[in-house]
Amino acid sequence: MKKLEKCEICPHRCKVNRKQGQTGRCKCDDKIKIALASVHNYEEPCISGKNGSGTVFFTNCNLSCLYCQNYEISQLGKGKEISVEELSDIFIEQQKKSVNNINLVTPTMYAYQIIEAIKIAKKKRT
Repeated sequence: MKKLEKCEICPHRCKVNRKQGQTGRCKCDDKIKIALASVHNYEEPCISGKNGSGTVFFTNCNLSCLYCQNYEISQLGKGKEISVEELSDIFIEQQKKSVNNINLVTPTMYAYQIIEAIKIAKKKRT
């Protein structure tokens, strides 16, 4: 996660040091913040399928869309901080619910932490 020391994860390439608590346009530092983890049924049937989509709504966003339907999450920062380990547990819990997929909502600014969480989850599941 050294790349967070000079963040260029999104096209804005803010180059802030998120590991030292600095935030760029996305309003994120090096901690993961989520608003909701749940099973999402019946919307977008091609994605949610028969068992639903295991959604994880990440807090904050780098887009600042004027008419965002998730404004409280994306712009106002609604959510709670979790660790990479806790995110890996969320992924495993979603799998235990037999969801058709895990749907990461607004994940871009947490990509490096998500990769680490997937690695941890994979080790736990084998």
